[in-house]
Amino acid sequence: MSILSSSIAIATPSFHQKKHVVDVAPVASKSIVSVVMPSYNERENISEAIERITQTLGEELLEIIVVDDNSPDRTWEVVENLHYPHCRVIRRMDTRGLASALADGTRAARGEIIVWLDCDLGIPPEDILTLLEKMDTYDIAIGSRYIPGGADTRPPFRAFLSTVFNLYTRILLGWYFRDWTSGFAAAHRRVLEQVPLSKKGFGEYFIEWVYACRKKKFSIIEVPYRYGLRKDGISKTDGNLLVFLRLSFSYAWRVILVRIGRT
Repeated sequence: MSILSSSIAIATPSFHQKKHVVDVAPVASKSIVSVVMPSYNERENISEAIERITQTLGEELLEIIVVDDNSPDRTWEVVENLHYPHCRVIRRMDTRGLASALADGTRAARGEIIVWLDCDLGIPPEDILTLLEKMDTYDIAIGSRYIPGGADTRPPFRAFLSTVFNLYTRILLGWYFRDWTSGFAAAHRRVLEQVPLSKKGFGEYFIEWVYACRKKKFSIIEVPYRYGLRKDGISKTDGNLLVFLRLSFSYAWRVILVRIGRT
């Protein structure tokens, strides 16, 4: 492991580390974990996501919270029909948006450690364990595509744009952190109580949150993971160039606001 600053670190993968994560998961042995997933028209992926999270965390899983924006494909109904005692739905009738869904879900979570990720299976649910392994030592663990062992396996042009944006963000906010748009994280409850997720925007919330957490001097480690395409369904951003460009501008402007303290 190499330390980037007093509060940011990266995890360097090795064969020994990977085996240790799967077999031991030390944090899970004494912690209660909540997993939060936002959803909108995800009925093709949601059951598998819940099943894989359940199998991965086993008895250490306190709850899975699916925050659904009243999906027209009735994703919320699919979750309810699973009848999993540890799984609940927050069905939002009037509110929309990724950031606000995660904000509502993390506020409702009861676990001592709170994890969030997308439910489209672009992030392997099994990688939650690699975050939890670090929670004995760090306040926050974040999945990163841009440290050794991590990768963005989406189509090259889309992955390139994300790389360029993260470079832009590092120039403005700091080289100490690699994946400013990860959106895959685990944090102790006390962290989210002091620095709650913003409800504004789409994925920009993550940039603002990481920056604020570092200012509060919480310890953060980036852990490698491989990010890929959603398993089924239609992406909310990748499939529409105009939407992607609009979000890119919004992200870029939010970074400037974060840098000058105007968020």
